[in-house]
Amino acid sequence: MGTNLNSYDQAAEALEVCSGAKVSARRIRRAVKRIADERIEERRQAIAHYQELSFAEQQAGSQAVEEPPELAVISMDGGRYQRRDHFGEEASSGQTHWRETKVGCLLSMSSREHPEDPTPEVPDWLLHSEAIRQLAKTGEIPAETEDLPAETEEIPAESSAEAEAENPSWEAAKLLEREVLASSVEAEQFGWQLASRAWQLGYPRARRLAFVADGANVNWEIQRRHFPQAVPILDLMHALSYAWAASRAIKQPAAYERWTRWIWAGEVDRVIAELAEHRARLGPPPPKANENDPRARVDRAWTYYSNHRQRMDYPAYRRAGLPLTSSHIESTIKQINRRVKGSEKFWSRDCGEGVLQLRADYLSSSQPMHQFWRRHQANQTGSNAYRQIT
Repeated sequence: MGTNLNSYDQAAEALEVCSGAKVSARRIRRAVKRIADERIEERRQAIAHYQELSFAEQQAGSQAVEEPPELAVISMDGGRYQRRDHFGEEASSGQTHWRETKVGCLLSMSSREHPEDPTPEVPDWLLHSEAIRQLAKTGEIPAETEDLPAETEEIPAESSAEAEAENPSWEAAKLLEREVLASSVEAEQFGWQLASRAWQLGYPRARRLAFVADGANVNWEIQRRHFPQAVPILDLMHALSYAWAASRAIKQPAAYERWTRWIWAGEVDRVIAELAEHRARLGPPPPKANENDPRARVDRAWTYYSNHRQRMDYPAYRRAGLPLTSSHIESTIKQINRRVKGSEKFWSRDCGEGVLQLRADYLSSSQPMHQFWRRHQANQTGSNAYRQIT
């Protein structure tokens, strides 16, 4: 309850209603912290074991998994939560309590492969989608170049997951199982978390392996280092949002439909070429240009597509039965954020990391906490080991 409800106070109230037991919010918080510390230590040991393996052993996947997924998909993105790092310190310019959380999904899926593109024509709803407009709202698409620090894009309330659910268009891959990871560690450490868990699930031995994410640099740094064998796929919805924003910047709404058709057909070079013409006509954006400046928005779209063009072969992905969007990770981040994100919530580093770990555990299909409680009970000194009734 302390992990999955909105606050420790709610957990205390719910516990009393459900069981009649009166347990203070402070005591629940201490219990969550203690159990989370054990899970984080188990995570550390698993990563250490994985790092000790040879490269060949890492690429082979865990032999404990008899049948790896037919289609394995790795996806990651970031959320936000507030920490008390600066409490008691004199405020400085630009100082904020918001910190990034990194969330990963390891998806076991099934889908059909096709000799030809099963959906060569772009669905009509993508040409006029409200989800695209929401993604492209002013100020919600940051500039992205190879030199920028690893930052995560903020996704508006209407995610591509909701849009896809309401507007089915192609035969999407079916989700079978989902494993979730969440942490506030740096990107390099989170990459090891993802790689270690993927190895445990046998992902390196999957016949089809894909890595799907938005354009944030940190995502592709992790993909290149830990999952070089995976097919890299840029989230389609984010790709279209840049086309939407640029078409509005040049005051040619019809350009969005044309660019969308080209992107869907895997002809992003045509989009880059046309944007280059507008970019030359408008001129370069001035330093610290306003986000609404047409020069900045066109330059941003041109840079985005130029950087990610090799991850935008959508016809090939459809033929291979691979997912085109990062919708699963977006919805997962919402589930994580319900517990940790809020203007009134401030976490210490350790407590926040613990809740992220346990929240991810409870969202995972394998239900790792079930096995954890058995190990936890067996390790208790001076307690009785009760057999579970099945």
